[in-house]
Amino acid sequence: MSADIFAGQPTDADLLAQLYDFEHDAVVEDLIFYREQTRRTGRVVLDLGCGSGRLFRSFAAGKARRIVGVDGSAALLQRAASRVAGEPLLAAARDQGRLHMVLGDVRRLEQLPLRPLLGPSGANLAVAAGLLPHLDGPEDALRLLAGVRTLLATEGRMILDDLGPGLLPDRDLPLSVDWRREMDGRVVVRRSQLLLREAPEGLRVAFSTIVDLGRPDGTIARLPASHQLWYSSDDALDAIIREAGMAVEFAYGSHDLDPPDAASERRILVIRRADE
Repeated sequence: MSADIFAGQPTDADLLAQLYDFEHDAVVEDLIFYREQTRRTGRVVLDLGCGSGRLFRSFAAGKARRIVGVDGSAALLQRAASRVAGEPLLAAARDQGRLHMVLGDVRRLEQLPLRPLLGPSGANLAVAAGLLPHLDGPEDALRLLAGVRTLLATEGRMILDDLGPGLLPDRDLPLSVDWRREMDGRVVVRRSQLLLREAPEGLRVAFSTIVDLGRPDGTIARLPASHQLWYSSDDALDAIIREAGMAVEFAYGSHDLDPPDAASERRILVIRRADE
């Protein structure tokens, strides 16, 4: 995402990307939301931290004329290319030069060749779904928003979409099994551990996982991974948005556009340039 989310892991990045898809492709509750947001404002869509392109079809179904995805993981972008090739609507957009994927760091958008891909007017809709927690804190978030501001069309909008207060962890969790599933006929078991630290800028979470993947010969492949996650406080995020020259236009607590409250499972902000 901001950089390769699998970088530095002592394991197989391609297999981790496959497991990432295995888990994230089950997320469908936001697909209609992004389709409809694209219908309203998204002639040109910039998908930041696009991963393996899970939202691409929603953008295309929402009649996006151009889609540009950016991610720091080469393994995930390879899976995105496979997804595009396997879906006629996306493959047609790719073949017509309307869908592009860029490997790069979302904290340094000015270093990426995005303007020619977005076109002279810029992005009408920029999406950061699940991206902020993978940044390292307020400075990275400010770099991201400042970079997006320069790429937005005059009346462009950006969506920040992360966990809401209703889903944030409230205590440390010891290493334990959180799911057991089957993938391609093989049993997959994931264990995870959370260590929390409250900070002025929000909640810091050390998130560690161990995935055991059964092999055809009966042996088990073990894939450890660890990530440092950051869930910004509302006040910290508001200050970052203002400093980046942006302003909040709408706030939602779900993809059904419910108003946010202390039990909301999502924190979704639609932001625009402050000078608009």
